[in-house]
Amino acid sequence: MKKMLSSCVRNKRNCKVRILHHSIGSVVLFVWGVVALSLGLHAAANEGVHPFDVYAVDGAGEQLLHIAVRPNRNQIQVTQEGVVAMPGKPHGIAKHPTQSVFIATLPGQGTESPRAVTLRIGDDGTLSIVGVSDLQDSTGYTSFDRTGGYFLTSSYHDGHFDVYQVKPDGVVGERVSHQQVAEKYAHSVLTTSDNRFLYVPCVKEFNAIFQYSFDGQTGNVLPLEPFDAKPPHMFGPRHIAYHPDRPYVYFSNEQQLGVSAYRIEEDGQLAALQHATTIPRRSPYTAGVRDMHASDVAVTGDGKFLFLALRDFVGDEDSVFMFRVVEDGRLSLVSRKRVGDIPWCLRVSPSDSHLLVSESRDKTLAVFPIHPDGSLGDAVRMDWGTEVRNMVVHPLSAK
Repeated sequence: MKKMLSSCVRNKRNCKVRILHHSIGSVVLFVWGVVALSLGLHAAANEGVHPFDVYAVDGAGEQLLHIAVRPNRNQIQVTQEGVVAMPGKPHGIAKHPTQSVFIATLPGQGTESPRAVTLRIGDDGTLSIVGVSDLQDSTGYTSFDRTGGYFLTSSYHDGHFDVYQVKPDGVVGERVSHQQVAEKYAHSVLTTSDNRFLYVPCVKEFNAIFQYSFDGQTGNVLPLEPFDAKPPHMFGPRHIAYHPDRPYVYFSNEQQLGVSAYRIEEDGQLAALQHATTIPRRSPYTAGVRDMHASDVAVTGDGKFLFLALRDFVGDEDSVFMFRVVEDGRLSLVSRKRVGDIPWCLRVSPSDSHLLVSESRDKTLAVFPIHPDGSLGDAVRMDWGTEVRNMVVHPLSAK
């Protein structure tokens, strides 16, 4: 630069030309730097965003739906790959924590017993039935323990939950525990991240969170003392989501229209941290009258964000609320996203890049990108062709 300036003193015209060339070169280098940085950031933003499949329960027919979800930079393709015929009308569905296996339950009709159908996911994503097992009692919500050695079901209508052994091939075996928790409305059952405890929330008039120890070696459960964590009156805890590596658990509150955060103590007892609300009810909850209800809850795999769905059966307040999970387990509201009619089930994609919402009354699957701050972008939608309430996701790379 010094040489160029001294040369300018001698030749003003050359100076102007050289400075112009130097400036153009700097601009070009700067532009290429910005482009390279932009490409690098874009690659970083898409790094870890992997394709995955969705397997969903057909709400009307005797089949499961197979959906392919393929993120590609700023776009995403959602297509139906096919259907799998089932030996009855499926209701619940749960994915094995370590194997490419899931179990769909058939509630049974008349004198027919409820059944569990084990399906294996092939390398190409197609499904094959491995086995069918009779279950001993009514079912509803279903889950696996953290080892995959036990299959758990709860009964909304009869107020109990069961624990069944799972054979090495994923087929359901004998029942090892049956627990009656209330007359009805036992909405879900899920073991803690460390597999030492489980909780059974009850909604409506049987408002409670029942607490148990869980033995991952035998499948045995024992009620804790006190037995009920005693959520606030008429909150109606419904579904469960755990923080992946900290002792926090979250319950969607069906009647309160919010979500409750609890700390899991060393002995399994729940200590209330926060009861977060979304929007006020239009009127107090009345038994038998459908108005607004919170439904599902989901936490990202990195534990940073929580999503809560709100269903509006008589209006258009259907939404997903996004919360940031702060250091002490409490929640900070990020934003609200209006969604399609009656959001029933929420699932986070395996790479935490997208939130899937079954908009059950609209009969659509909505796939929302999750932004770095936890807010949701614009959805890509696919018509299910049927009402879907339950689904699981499976990473393509795991096949």
